[in-house]
Amino acid sequence: MTVRGRFHRAGTTAVTLLLVVMPAPLAGEEPGKSRPGRPVVAQPVVAQLRLQAETAERNGDWEAAFAAYCQLQVADRGAPDVRDKLNAALRRVQQLRRHSDPQYLHFVQTTTLADAIKLFGEVLTKVPALYVDRDRARPQILWEHALEELARAVGGVAFRQAFLDGASADAVERFSTSLRVYWPKQTITSAADARVLLRKLVAEAQSLFTVRTPSALVLELICGACGGLDEYTVYLNPSEWSTESLPAPADLTALGVYLRHSDGGLIIAGVAPGSWAAFHTPLRRGDRVIRLNGRSTETASPSLTAEALCNPIDGFHELEVAVGEPDSPSVLVRLPTQVPSVYGIGTAGGKDGVGYVRIGLFTASTARELDEAIATLRSTHGVRVLVLDVRGNMGGSFLAGVEATKRFLPAGVIVTTRGQFAQVDNRPFSSDSGPTAHDLPLVLLVDAETASAAEVMAAALKDHNRATLIGMPTFGKGAIQYPVRLDSLDDRDARGRPKTNKSGGVRLTIARLFSPRGTAINGVGVTPDILEADPRRQLELAVDKAIELLPLSPIPPVSPVSPMSPTSRPLPMMP
Repeated sequence: MTVRGRFHRAGTTAVTLLLVVMPAPLAGEEPGKSRPGRPVVAQPVVAQLRLQAETAERNGDWEAAFAAYCQLQVADRGAPDVRDKLNAALRRVQQLRRHSDPQYLHFVQTTTLADAIKLFGEVLTKVPALYVDRDRARPQILWEHALEELARAVGGVAFRQAFLDGASADAVERFSTSLRVYWPKQTITSAADARVLLRKLVAEAQSLFTVRTPSALVLELICGACGGLDEYTVYLNPSEWSTESLPAPADLTALGVYLRHSDGGLIIAGVAPGSWAAFHTPLRRGDRVIRLNGRSTETASPSLTAEALCNPIDGFHELEVAVGEPDSPSVLVRLPTQVPSVYGIGTAGGKDGVGYVRIGLFTASTARELDEAIATLRSTHGVRVLVLDVRGNMGGSFLAGVEATKRFLPAGVIVTTRGQFAQVDNRPFSSDSGPTAHDLPLVLLVDAETASAAEVMAAALKDHNRATLIGMPTFGKGAIQYPVRLDSLDDRDARGRPKTNKSGGVRLTIARLFSPRGTAINGVGVTPDILEADPRRQLELAVDKAIELLPLSPIPPVSPVSPMSPTSRPLPMMP
C-alpha cells in the first residue's frame, strides 16, 4: 500500500466532532492582566463545566455531556480524567447518532448475519496488521472493546426499538451482565475463533428476547472494535465510505458562517472567530438573510437553502442581509465558493514592518498562498517580521502542512511518523528549501483548537527555534489516519478485484507524529513559549514580540501603494 501522497485529511469524524463545539479559549484573568507563562482559568468556571458534564452523564444526555467535556478540555487541560471522559462521551454520541442514521439502519437491515460475521473476521484480520500499535490492537483487545460497545447499545432505548422485540428489563440486564462478565473471558485469536463465538453470542441473545435483525448485534461489535482503539479510528459503513468520492454538501461553514432557520426565515446563527468571514465580511450573529444567491428566504426550509447554495453566482455565494431592525437597509455580502486557506493579510496592530497572516486550514494550495501573501507584505508594506496565526486551525492535509512548514525552514526534520509498517515507521519528513525559505522572524499564535497538521508546523518551528509561540497548549492530535477498505462482502470482477463497495471500511490510525526533538504530539499537544488564555491579549503579545524582533531583519524595498488599497489597511485587533 502506497502511503506517500495519500495521507488524507487528518481531521477525522471524531476530531471534527471534538472541535466544532469548542468555544474560544476561556480567559483566565481580565484582558490585559494575565501574565505570560501563567494562564489561569477561573476555578468557578471549571467547577461549573464539570458539574454540567457530570449531571448530563447521570441524565443520559450524552450530547450535552460531550459538549461540556469539550469546553472543560479547553478550560482545565491539566485534569487527568477529562480526556478519558471526553472520549467516553464521544463514543456514546457516535453510537446514538449511528442508531438514528437512516443509511446505517438500512445497511444493518440488508446485511445477513453470515455477512456480518464475515465482516467482523475481516476487521479482526486487517486492523491488527495496520494499526499504529499492534499490541493495543490484538484480536482479544478488539473483542473486549466490541463487547463494551454492544453492552452500551443493548442498554439504550434507540437500539432496542430498532432491532429487538420483547426485551424486558430483566432480560436486558442478564445479557448485559453476560457481555461484561462471561464473554470477555472467551479467548479469541483469529477470525475463525470469532465465527464460533459470534454465533454463540447471538444465540444467547435470541434465547432472552427476539432479535429482529441479528446482524445488528455483530455490526455493533464491529463499530466497538474499531472505535475502542482511539477517538479517531472509526468504522465507516458503505454509505459513509462512498461519500468520500462525492462532492461535499454545499454550506458556508468552511468560511465560518453558520445558518439557522427561524420562524420561516433564515438567519446568521454565528460567525466563527478568526474565520474568513470574520475578517472579510460585516456578518454578525442574528443578521437576517433576505435573499440567498438571488432566491428569497421568506419561506426558507433546509431543502430550499441547500438548493440555493448549490447555485452560486459567478463563483460566489451572494447573501442579501438585513442588519439590525427590520426596516434597516440591506447589505450585499459575497462569499467565495473556493475558500482561501490563507487570509487576513495585513499589518498587525497598525505597526509598520509587522505583518500578519492567518492559515485557516492546510490544503494543496496553502504553500503557494503563503508565498504570495508574504511577497505582497514585503513588497507593499515593507514587512520585516511576521505574525503567523494558526489558532482554530484543525489541520487539513498532513502533507500540505509539511509543505507549508518547509517555507520557513531551510533544512532539518519537520516531523517523524512512527507506525507498524515500513512506509510510516520512523519516517522523517524534512525540509530541503535552502535559501528559498522565507527568512522573516516569526511569531506563531496557537490555541487549544490548533490541531493535527497545524500542530506539526507549531512543533517544528518551536523545536528549530524558528518562531516564538504564543497562546495556549494545542489540541494534541498527533496521529495520521488512513482509509482501509474492507471488501469481504463486495462483488468481484473477472480478475477477482472488488467492485462497488458493500463492506465499508475503517478510518484507521496508522501512525503517530513526533516533533523534531522526538516529543510526542498526540494527547500532549505543543506548549507555547508564552502562555496566554485571552485571545485579544494573545495578539497584543504577538505584536509586542514582533516589534522586539524587528532589528533582526533587514529592511526590504517598499513599493508605493494607494492609501485606499484594501491590502494597505492595518489588521484590526480581533481574536
